[in-house]
Amino acid sequence: MRDDLVLDGLERAVTEVPDKAAVIDRHRSLSYRELAESSDRVAGWLASRGVGTGDVVPVLAERSVDLVTATVGVAKSGAAYAPVDARFPARRRSSMIDQCRPKVVLAATSSDIVDVPADDAVSTADVVSQGDGASAEAAVTTGSDAVYVVFTSGTTGEPKGVVVEHNSLARLIGWHNARFTMGPGCRSTLMAGVGFDVSQWEIWSALASGATMRVVDDEVRADPEALLDFYAERALTHAYAPTALVPRLAGSAQPDSLRLRYLFCAGEKLHPVATADLPYTVVDYYGPTEATIYATCRVLPKQHEHTQPSIGHPVADTEAFVLDEALGEVPKGDVGELCLAGGGLARGYLNSPKLTARRFVRSSRLKRRLYRTGDLARWLDDGTLQFLGRRDEQVKIRGYRVEPGDVEAALLKLPEVRSAAVVAASTASADQRLVAFLVADDPEVREDELVADVRVALRRELPDFMVPAVYRVVTELPAAATGKIDRIALREHAAITQPAHANRNGFGNEAERAIAVVWEEILGHRHFGPDDAFLEVGGDSMLAASAVQKIGARVGAKTHIRDVYEFPSIRMLATELDRRANRRGPVTDGEPVRELRRDITLPAGFTVSGEPEPDALTRPRHILLTGATGFVGIHLLDELLATTQAHLHLPIRGAGTALATDRLRRLAGRHRLELDFGRVSVYPADLPERELGIDGADYRRLAEQVDLVYHSASAVNFIQPYSFMKRDNVDGLRQVIAFAAEGKTKPLILLSTISVFSWGHLFTGKTWMREDDDIDQNLPAVSTDIGYVRSKWVMEKIADLAAGQGLPLMTFRLGYATCHSRTGACADYQWWGRLVQTCTALRAIPDLRELREGLTTVDYMAQAIAAVSRRPQALGQHFNLVPSPERTITLTEFFDLLTRHCGQDFTALPFKEWVALWEQNPAAPLYPLRSLFTDDMHEGQSTVELYQNTYRWDTGNLRRHLAPTGVREPRFTPELLNRYLDHLQRHRETSRSASTV
Repeated sequence: MRDDLVLDGLERAVTEVPDKAAVIDRHRSLSYRELAESSDRVAGWLASRGVGTGDVVPVLAERSVDLVTATVGVAKSGAAYAPVDARFPARRRSSMIDQCRPKVVLAATSSDIVDVPADDAVSTADVVSQGDGASAEAAVTTGSDAVYVVFTSGTTGEPKGVVVEHNSLARLIGWHNARFTMGPGCRSTLMAGVGFDVSQWEIWSALASGATMRVVDDEVRADPEALLDFYAERALTHAYAPTALVPRLAGSAQPDSLRLRYLFCAGEKLHPVATADLPYTVVDYYGPTEATIYATCRVLPKQHEHTQPSIGHPVADTEAFVLDEALGEVPKGDVGELCLAGGGLARGYLNSPKLTARRFVRSSRLKRRLYRTGDLARWLDDGTLQFLGRRDEQVKIRGYRVEPGDVEAALLKLPEVRSAAVVAASTASADQRLVAFLVADDPEVREDELVADVRVALRRELPDFMVPAVYRVVTELPAAATGKIDRIALREHAAITQPAHANRNGFGNEAERAIAVVWEEILGHRHFGPDDAFLEVGGDSMLAASAVQKIGARVGAKTHIRDVYEFPSIRMLATELDRRANRRGPVTDGEPVRELRRDITLPAGFTVSGEPEPDALTRPRHILLTGATGFVGIHLLDELLATTQAHLHLPIRGAGTALATDRLRRLAGRHRLELDFGRVSVYPADLPERELGIDGADYRRLAEQVDLVYHSASAVNFIQPYSFMKRDNVDGLRQVIAFAAEGKTKPLILLSTISVFSWGHLFTGKTWMREDDDIDQNLPAVSTDIGYVRSKWVMEKIADLAAGQGLPLMTFRLGYATCHSRTGACADYQWWGRLVQTCTALRAIPDLRELREGLTTVDYMAQAIAAVSRRPQALGQHFNLVPSPERTITLTEFFDLLTRHCGQDFTALPFKEWVALWEQNPAAPLYPLRSLFTDDMHEGQSTVELYQNTYRWDTGNLRRHLAPTGVREPRFTPELLNRYLDHLQRHRETSRSASTV
């Protein structure tokens, strides 16, 4: 036999330590001589049945001496073995066995574990007693032959076999045994599940080195104290434990007699663990099955907590690359997909050449065969790799991309949490949301107290969209057969809404109890009291629509979506509804009129100390752009990269630099934008905070470096009241203005909205609104409009105030960015996209007169902003960035175009009749925005109705400044409209919110 077989190491052990125990389970022990003899008998028996090179032999097994015998016997026969866990469900076992197309199945298990009919499988014990081993030496095995097939589930849940060759396995075992001094004097574990490839490493690292392998008893596998005693009593030197168990092992009392030198873990992301006082070294392995068990290794230093988690360096001859979608290497520190190369790569997938070709690719750039792991990673400054979760585990919560592992890391920092897992799930009452499963450090703690403490702690640590909506307190996290956390089981449990409490002693009256019932139905949990806020116990704007409708029906009082913001707790809402029910006389549903002018203030100490650089507009070297992850923002980023030579600096909320950069890459990919990330820098930020929430040193450097500021960031919400919009929009602008004046003076390009004119025509009696008209005249309408419009009006007034004190300013009032003219991509989550989806599903439109949104394309908007902002003479001016009057189309005209050019057919219905078709249907795309169509905002009309017969907007300034640039207005051609509808259709097919309209 050749040196690239693990069998070579076993043969040496048989020669050198024949009487040493090779494997011990709770029933018996097998020496190396006995293992050689029994495995020869298995190999001979298989050969007599025509089994050899090219065959796959399923080994239906539990962890036992017989499993090791069968494993070695099949390997000696020249065939590949496929371990199948006897505890797997029958359907899964059958699928795995069928894929092997076997000539024979070995059963290395006891009959009380699984019933194996005689026609289907032969007991390993019977084979050993029958075989004579005569054909064992006849097998000629090479390093390129398959040694085993291990089945993984992947994203589909269906098992797929990964074929690993002898040389790949031998290379890993050789490296591991040399690095961690495995030899005849060592004692190690057989801990991993039979179907988990880690068990192959446990088996062969011991056998190839002459060590003794102990099968870990089932009753101690999940108990840290019992497991440590097991290690100590059997004098183990090397042991494996599932990653989820390691923090508990490290945190337990270590037996004085412990002789353990290395504790290995693998399979999941290892969260911070204290290692300073441990008598052994913790080694964290990472690797997909397709790269032969392990691809990287991190030896944890002896310290109280490793603050920069990583998966270490590649093992053996493995090469690791962090690549973008085009398989190009990303800059150090940026996030990309981890791709692997080297001798550890598997042959491919069993009987699946198409899947093999998709995941194992040839890189012409790197001149290597690569395996695409689907994992996100980046290179750290110390030369190690940081694992950032799977691409397919990232979820979208309220428009943000969230990695559940980041939330788990925050939970595990809390002293009251022993272990935790976070999954995303949907329920009958809610779309995608985060559900946290907690195991309390103190098993006697009250569930409601634990959850309340965790919520408070996470709000200090994480942005609101990363704080789990629902918590489940459990005694233990479920484990899959591999030892990993069983996330499928968690997601199934998370989707179950808990029944409502019958006992409501904590709520003061019938109204409070009625609201509490609704909250439980909507939120799917009961972790709240009468003074908790809806938005802080798992509610969001999407759930608010369902909540207020049910509350109104139960309490018998008119409710509005904004009530959950204005009266956030059960007690406050019940009091308001009682007051509302007893109030006499006609009442509108608008917010109370506030003195918006009181918020038109500049940052404290604001001064403009000088003039901007002469070429700040014409040739900017450094640009700060906010809102780059928004629909308009990312297209403006693309345009600025294309039309300037500047480096773009992007403050982005709620994410570290690496994950924010990856978020941008993925967003650009979805919009088919090829961004030059070599000219982009990302900064974790929170704009309303002092110095934009950016690290102090970065902020000061940028204040001196940046030439020009584009402020595109804005919270867009058609439900929240002004009081909620104020922080992100008004306070955020103040901090951006402060930055523009800090250090050298920087011109500010402000992106506003055409809606600052509101339904002012009802008060002014005017038909036109020009770009230089004072928006103050529309205040009576603005003050009763939705919170978003009010916040944008205040923002414009603050910006104008700063301009009056010398800040160079240019303001663009944007219409509605319908889609991209080339791709049809759109912001389908906003109101117009939801309107179009609803109308196309119903084949009906509301009969609204002269309702205009300033519909245009996002690429035209970005081109116009970039072109006009290059012109110094445009400073100090406002631009209505909407189609020119002759090209402006109304709602009715837009749907007429769809009828003529796209084969659509719509019936125009009276407004209230049309609303009645969907307002009670939570699955309708417009349902979360129901208040725009139903609340009485002014003289019996809703927001949408009030925008009928709205202003016509003059665009003279815009056209004059665009004329020399070559940027031209788009037209809604049949091709453009069809691309738009195609995009919306694809969205509907994958969205719960539109599936049952």
